[in-house]
Amino acid sequence: MNNEKKRGLSPVIASVLLILLAVILAVIVFIWAKSFIGESITKGERKIDFSCEEVSFRGEAYGGQIHIENTGTIPLYGIEILKKNLFREAIQTEILEQNVITGESVSVDAPSLNNGDEIIVVPVLLGEGEDYKKAYVCDKDYGIEVIVEP
Repeated sequence: MNNEKKRGLSPVIASVLLILLAVILAVIVFIWAKSFIGESITKGERKIDFSCEEVSFRGEAYGGQIHIENTGTIPLYGIEILKKNLFREAIQTEILEQNVITGESVSVDAPSLNNGDEIIVVPVLLGEGEDYKKAYVCDKDYGIEVIVEP
């Protein structure tokens, strides 16, 4: 027979370790799931996504500038410029913050554009979170296509 004493974890320590493991796993799952759930940003009384549908503006690009005229009822916080590459895919080049209220026209410097570039000008809106304001870039489907002229 074996006369050695068998030692193991006490039930209290084992319980504490199990609870600690469960809490750590819960935190990991919470952080992981939070990345899938978007923030609730609103414009007025509704989600900001729906405000993008009501945005209406015109745009031209020449002389190293983009000229924007807001013809809708939603003020623009800025614009995102997507430049098309050789495969006609839109890639982000820059976001320009320039408020454009209803009925106003503005010109924004865009030195990274070259003559003949095909770009998509996408509206950026200013939304509201719980205790903060945040810029929201609309989907490129709400943008307008512009060819940069000399």
